[in-house]
Amino acid sequence: MAQQIPVTVVILTHNEAANIAGCVASVAAFEEVVVLDSGSSDGTVAILRGQLPHVRVLEHPFENFGQQRNWALDHVNAIHKWILFLDADERCTSACANAIRLAVEDPAGNTGFFLCYRNLFLGRWIKRCTMYPTWQLRLLKVGHVRYRKEGHGQREVMTGSAGYISEPYDHYGFSKGVKHWIARHNEYSSSELELIDVLSSEPVGLAGVLSHDPVKRRRTLKALAARVPLRPFVRFFYLYVLRFGFLDGRPGFLFCLLRLAHECHIVVKRAEMRAPSDDQSVPESPRSCVPDQAPEFHT
Repeated sequence: MAQQIPVTVVILTHNEAANIAGCVASVAAFEEVVVLDSGSSDGTVAILRGQLPHVRVLEHPFENFGQQRNWALDHVNAIHKWILFLDADERCTSACANAIRLAVEDPAGNTGFFLCYRNLFLGRWIKRCTMYPTWQLRLLKVGHVRYRKEGHGQREVMTGSAGYISEPYDHYGFSKGVKHWIARHNEYSSSELELIDVLSSEPVGLAGVLSHDPVKRRRTLKALAARVPLRPFVRFFYLYVLRFGFLDGRPGFLFCLLRLAHECHIVVKRAEMRAPSDDQSVPESPRSCVPDQAPEFHT
């Protein structure tokens, strides 16, 4: 058996009974696995303590992803200096695990690594309409990275340089069904409102759009997208046509429709925020055309 990878895996969970066993099984090559649960009520913790006793379980209330990851960095007491963050609906493939092994054995001065993921939907990897590769800083050296809230997710604040691991892990974002995905993204769209206002005020330069750094380029494009009128339809056209999402077949088309609906929710919620509240005065309605009394008829 190959020597286990000297990395501590931290998995964030909340009501992940359907996913947790599969996620833990995918990181069997790593020496330490810690689950940070945020108050599951579906038996997630019972599964961990009953079926997966080799996994260390911690519990902490969830505020946002950035805060939860920071709490983990402060309280996990990892046996390794390298931490890999995963969510329960994600799976670390053997190729990705081997790439992580090579990265921590020779980090080349980096204190963190960006990883990318494959989105699976309706039994297929929808590569093009999900803007693959999308990068997140998930592998990091303790003491060099903190996270801050940004929209519904987080953004890293780090000292030192970061590298890139091109072997992807898998993301099963629809593992609990489309209904759950829609409910979750309804919450996400509310969290995005403040971020869009911030992004729309940031300067957008050609250097950022043309940058060779994929993270910088993506963030510049997000700031540009925050200013675009008819945002939902532009988003659909960009994903389905310009990014060749139509090559992802029927799953790609349906996914692009879901993204269009998500953008519509953001637009409508922003309009609601700017509209007069219900307790403010509104213009008086036109006088009703219904007469106060029944008309008299004369013969």
